[in-house]
Amino acid sequence: MTVDPAKAGELMKFAYLLTVAGLLLLGFQAVLVFRGIMARMDEDRRRAEELTERIGKLTVIDAQTKTFNRRKFDSVIVRELENTRRYGSLLAGIFFDIDNFKEVNERFGYGEGDKLLFSIARYVNGRIRDTDYLFRWRGGKFLILIPHIELDKAGIVAEKLRRDIEAQTFASGVHTTVSLSVTQAKADDSPETFIQRLQSALTAAKSKGRNRTEMARPS
Repeated sequence: MTVDPAKAGELMKFAYLLTVAGLLLLGFQAVLVFRGIMARMDEDRRRAEELTERIGKLTVIDAQTKTFNRRKFDSVIVRELENTRRYGSLLAGIFFDIDNFKEVNERFGYGEGDKLLFSIARYVNGRIRDTDYLFRWRGGKFLILIPHIELDKAGIVAEKLRRDIEAQTFASGVHTTVSLSVTQAKADDSPETFIQRLQSALTAAKSKGRNRTEMARPS
């Protein structure tokens, strides 16, 4: 059987076109697959970053009150005191304790006590600056670090918090008060001496009848 050279040429061209079209299709499919893989990798990377961020937050956030915890305080106070030593930056601290918090737990139950802690923490957090720090200390105690503020102005902040909290109704219709202490960081302070002044002044506020603010002026 004799094959027409012209038809053979056309068949060869058609076969060539089919081959090229097949290769182009395979290439297009490969690009789609590659893009899908890259998209999944980007999504996995984004989820990994979000998970890492969540884990990082969990290590410095108090589970009950959603405020910073003692671990976060340990890192922040070292940095802020270093700024005070090196640059003379102002730093004030406000320590406050919910008055008769044990009685709240006994009267309403620990669940309601936890709600009160959360409510007060959220209330205080909404009344301090974005540059300030609120830490859960233990029990019904909290500590606020306020950079770039002098002692007397920090005392005004503390007194306003005391009056505002006294006027509020919190979880389960609970009315409560807080006792507060205020001090300012010195250039030679350590975290321990800074906290010791706050704790001593808070004890004085409690012993003088609660629901008051005591100033601990550095010597």
